[in-house]
Amino acid sequence: TVNTVEFFLTLSISLTFLIHLGLAAFTTAVSGLLIGGILAAPFGAIIAKRVPARTLLILVGIVLTITSVYSVYKALA
Repeated sequence: TVNTVEFFLTLSISLTFLIHLGLAAFTTAVSGLLIGGILAAPFGAIIAKRVPARTLLILVGIVLTITSVYSVYKALA
């Protein structure tokens, strides 16, 4: 099924990162993402439940635009 394929694809990508970056870099990056995701997930669920979908899409677009403009500014400055 599609879920099985997605699992093996994710597994192969993770193993590729692990092999190329080394265990120390992979563990540090993954630990930060896991901790951030665990802390943010309940707030995201509450916000998604209470805020209309259109408003969320607009807010996400604004955040992405701001972070992209900042990244371009830092790259050029």
